[in-house]
Amino acid sequence: MSYITPPTEIAATRRRRLLINGRSGSRKTTSILTSPGPIAIINYPGELGYDTVPDNQPDVYKRVWADETGKGESAGKVVKAIEQEALGIIASGKYRSIWFEGFHHFVSLVMDDVTDGAYLRGEEFEPRQYGLAYRMALDHITRMSNTNVPVIGWTCWAESKAERAKRPGEKAEDVPKKVLSALPGQLPHQIMGRFSVTLYQSLKPRKDKAGLTVKNERGEPIYDATWQTRQQGDILCAGLKGPKEIVERIPTFLPADYNELDAAWAKAEKEVRK
Repeated sequence: MSYITPPTEIAATRRRRLLINGRSGSRKTTSILTSPGPIAIINYPGELGYDTVPDNQPDVYKRVWADETGKGESAGKVVKAIEQEALGIIASGKYRSIWFEGFHHFVSLVMDDVTDGAYLRGEEFEPRQYGLAYRMALDHITRMSNTNVPVIGWTCWAESKAERAKRPGEKAEDVPKKVLSALPGQLPHQIMGRFSVTLYQSLKPRKDKAGLTVKNERGEPIYDATWQTRQQGDILCAGLKGPKEIVERIPTFLPADYNELDAAWAKAEKEVRK
């Protein structure tokens, strides 16, 4: 093992490893269908977003966890089964995009595994076990990412988290909150270092040229799914890594469409080359 100077193609691959954070119902599953096909979607146990994916779409292959025995499996066995399924799909070479849906569910499984079930039972466990679970979760991302598949991504819930611990005499609701990945402990901060593209997805009212909200025939606002590409306001679970002169040219808000993101990055690179 030694140091190397990474070739240009490694940076190009890393920007096609994505994490999409968003609250439930923000159309994350719909947005991943805009990535290059054929697409494989692997749902972590507990993730239900697969209902959004049409069953008759020939270039989309979706895999949903099912307990055939009805008795349940240990968290450790489930984690191994997930990785075996994923590595088989990767090795097939059939897919240009592979997405893992519901990373927060996977982390819960890992936490339950390292704590011998205490985590999901709500029991106390050794705080140092967090570190082991973090490493297992991040190693999983690395194993899946270091492949020849052009695009690989994850979706994860987002939630408001306290910026700091509650001070003596302070009410919990008075502690400032920021939106981060819905993951335990320090993992929401650590995971930001594992992706060159971390996006926050939300729904925003559609506006016309005059800046007025567009409504449907029932008079209800029409919402569009939007990607936030960098930290702004309360949103901390977004960011782009790359040459400063390139990423600063990419808009803070884009339609939640992989082609829009890819085009924005290519346009920024072209402008820099000029």
